[in-house]
Amino acid sequence: MELPKFSLGRLAAEFAVITLGVLVALGVESWRDDLAEREFEREFLEHIKNEFHLDSSRIATAIRARPIQQSHIDVALMVLDEGGTSTEADLLSVFMASRSVWSRQIGETFREVLGTGRLRLVTNANLRTRLIGFYSWLGVAIVTAPGLRDRMPYRDIVRGEIFPGLQRALRACGGEQARILSLPDTNMVAACDYGAGEDEVVSILGRLRASPETLPALRRWAAAYTALEDRLIEAQTKIDELDLLIAEEIAQL
Repeated sequence: MELPKFSLGRLAAEFAVITLGVLVALGVESWRDDLAEREFEREFLEHIKNEFHLDSSRIATAIRARPIQQSHIDVALMVLDEGGTSTEADLLSVFMASRSVWSRQIGETFREVLGTGRLRLVTNANLRTRLIGFYSWLGVAIVTAPGLRDRMPYRDIVRGEIFPGLQRALRACGGEQARILSLPDTNMVAACDYGAGEDEVVSILGRLRASPETLPALRRWAAAYTALEDRLIEAQTKIDELDLLIAEEIAQL
């Protein structure tokens, strides 16, 4: 039985067709993967940009509200000293002095991308490095800054003497004041009724004054508080710079 004859040219042609088909298929798959990665990158950068806008707004609010926070700290220092007064306004300042100027955590989008290793999909190496650098700086300079840690002992002492329901009322009252930034400091606490009786206010402030730890803890927090404003302003500058870089990168995708 005679076997069919194949020319070398025909075999080469068929091999070339098969190879070309494989390369085309691989190229299409690679193209689709590249499109998917670019879409993910665009989506990620859009989320980061939105988070930057939120962070920027919070930082700006914290800077504007700083005189109010400082006023609460100054009043609390006088109230907790021996012979201080014991009004509803005094207790509000003592409580609000324990609050944080800004406690924004690392953005959910960036934390998720770091956890999955997908940050590599941000193709702009400079932008990727700047993002990592910013969030690393943010964690050290603000979120876990020594100044904020200095607040914790005073905060824990104050919260230990005020039951949770009254804490919520005080927080709501103080938050409303912080939102009404146009009011003079002298009027901010006068119109805020958080529902505590006179005897309760006197009792809470008396216990806080009796503790030998309260006033020293507040003094340490007051001394550290002034350094936070500079960090907030620096954070605002960094956010504005990265916002421009992200916008440029999105426009090129």
